[in-house]
Amino acid sequence: MKNILAVFCLLIVFNAKAQNYKYYQTENIHNKLQLNSKTGEVLQVQDDGQTFTVNAALTVENEIPNRYALFKTENMWTFILLDQFSGKLWQCQYSVKGPDYRNTWGINTLSLSYSRISKFRIEPLISMFQFYLINDETGERWKFQWSSQGDEYRWIQKL
Repeated sequence: MKNILAVFCLLIVFNAKAQNYKYYQTENIHNKLQLNSKTGEVLQVQDDGQTFTVNAALTVENEIPNRYALFKTENMWTFILLDQFSGKLWQCQYSVKGPDYRNTWGINTLSLSYSRISKFRIEPLISMFQFYLINDETGERWKFQWSSQGDEYRWIQKL
């Protein structure tokens, strides 16, 4: 019984220490993006030791890992940040040109669910600017677009 309890306690400890930080290699070999999968904070980490904020934490109080995920686009400077619980989406852009070029813009800032489990994912379409947002629990789909041309070119539409 003690052995079973010890194994159970170890599993709880390992689960509690689930991977909070994920690193995404960019096409610029000197830069990676560091995502805090609990809060949505995205940092640009350079191989010279400099770190820059691309996106500030969105859910500071969240204790569940793997809420957020980053998805690469065909544009080397642009990633899509997805809240896998709510379906919220942001366009994240890192840059080596300076702070005026690093930014995050909302694509879908309205919650499509109030779940505490990961149920949303995205899939690319033929256009490099458009993706599907898919609710794996219900099968609902949305089509969305990111853009470097301005807010009026970022949108989401339920299908």
